[in-house]
Parts: sequence; C-alpha cells; structure tokens
Amino acid sequence: MDYTSNIKEKKVLVTGGLGFVGNSLVAELVNKYGCKVIVVDDCSNSSPAILGDLINKIEFHKISVLESDKLFPLFADVNFIFHLACVQISASGSMPVHDMRVNAESTLNALEYLRKNKPPRFERFIYTSSCSVYGSFKNLPATEDGITKVLSNYAATKLLGENYTIIYHKQYGISTSSVRYSNVYGIGQSPTNPYCGVLGKFVHNALTGQPLTVIGDGEQTRDYTYIQDAVSATILAAVHPKALGEVFNVGTSIETSVNKLVDLIKEKIPAAQVVNVPERDIDNIRRRSVDIEKINSYLNWAPVYNLKRGIEITLDWYRDFLKKK
Repeated sequence: MDYTSNIKEKKVLVTGGLGFVGNSLVAELVNKYGCKVIVVDDCSNSSPAILGDLINKIEFHKISVLESDKLFPLFADVNFIFHLACVQISASGSMPVHDMRVNAESTLNALEYLRKNKPPRFERFIYTSSCSVYGSFKNLPATEDGITKVLSNYAATKLLGENYTIIYHKQYGISTSSVRYSNVYGIGQSPTNPYCGVLGKFVHNALTGQPLTVIGDGEQTRDYTYIQDAVSATILAAVHPKALGEVFNVGTSIETSVNKLVDLIKEKIPAAQVVNVPERDIDNIRRRSVDIEKINSYLNWAPVYNLKRGIEITLDWYRDFLKKK
C-alpha cells in the first residue's frame, strides 16, 4: 500500500524549512504531493531565496521556533508538523543554552501545545534527529535500541527532543515519529554554509580548484545518505501507521572512509588536489554506520541512491549552480 498518498494535498508546517533538508522536503511536499506548506524559519543560516520559485507556492513566516506566540497559531488547521529547526553541531558548543532551547525546549513546547489544544486536523508531529546521538559507536552498524553516548551539546539536545516525542506519544497519545539522519548530502547543499558536511565541501572545492581537506589520516568512516533518500524516509515516517511513536535510523548501513570519498571525487575530477590537516575536537568519531533494518521492515523503506550515483548527481547539479552565479 502506498501510504504516502495520505499526505497528498494536506496542509503541512515545516520548521527550519530554509535549511538543506528542510527546503528539499518543502520542494517534495509541494511539487510531488501538492501540499499546502507553511515554512517557519528565523533565517539565521539561510534566506527565503533558497526556495527559488517555490516561495510563491508556500506561506513563509520569518520567526523563531522559540516565539510560541507567533508559531502556535499556525498549528490551528495543519495536518502534519515537520520539526527540522535546530542549532547545528558546529555551533552548539558555543551557545549551549540556545542549543538546548531550539533543539529540545521548542520540541517540548510544541508537543505540550498539541496535548492541551488538540488541533482538530492534526495527524502527526515528525521530529528530525541525528545519528550523532550514538556517540562513539561500539557496535556497527548502530541500531535504534542500542546504546547512545552523546559527545556534544547537539547530540544531547537532539536525543532529548527524541525522548519527548516518545513520552508524549506513550503518555498522552500524541501522534509522533522521529528519524535519525546519517550524514545527509546532495543537491541544494550550500558549501558556503559553515555547517555544510565534508562531501558538500569536497564537491565545491573540486569544482572550484580548491584542495580537498582531509582531517587526520582520512580513514575515519561515515554513513552517507543522499538527500532524496532522507526526504522520502521523512515523509514515509509521517504517514505510515507503523511509524507511530517510533524512532528510525535513516542511512545506508555502509561505512565509507574520507579517503574513499576523495577517490570517488577524483574519478570525476582527476585534477582535484588533497591536503591533510590534524584531527579536530568536534565530532571526532572514528567509525560510523547505522542499521536500517527497522525502517526497512516497518516502513518498507530502503535507500535508492548509492554513493557513487549520489556524488555524480551532486557534481552535475553544482556545476550548473556555479554557471548561474
């Protein structure tokens, strides 16, 4: 059964809708599912221009998710709420209280509003988390019911936000689901954003004649997820009955080293140069991959794009992007 038909032409609110995953999700909801979309974003890391022509097809509000008096009235007649707004990992340590408020307190406040007010058309609250909640991975690939060991403010507050969705579903019957993203990359990611991931920066640098910066020995691994796969998993988690009250990893279960990324980039751009720099303190995890058996068995979801294909598409898109600048 195609449960995604349940979201067609529904009214949807997306917080953090100008972010990398957020604006891709908005595009999918509008263009594929004909949803009426409300985007909420404080424009701290992006601008409405990122939406392009979509800005004329959505309702946009420049507000913070902490401005409850402005945010909650928008909940009145929406069917789905996708809560993507967050403080990114690179900034979380320098502003820990703000990080907690945006990543966790805003989630708690939204769930509490839904509990008390019970908007008549509300169907589900979807929270987007991160596989950074696993910390130093002891058993790979990491499973949703495995050990979490947070190593950053960001991971701590993301895990707290997740836990609130579980509590509010179990104790108060609020319809929720959560997804844990693993290193999302792909078209639409701005390499000039300080929170852009390594793969996005590699693509930018390779196409602009700048070196690919490898931290440490380059043998550290991550589980890279193409943006369209992340979006499809997020929408499925919003509509599938078996996703109710659950948390799902979104990844590929494949470990890829930074050196392998370099090799894949150089296959397409042989002239790309590489420089090595010392390891950094933040997110200094040696290996990472996530188990996707749960989302596959519960929701029948699996990634469509392998890393090689995802990089090819991203390179082609970014070439066009640079030509238009």
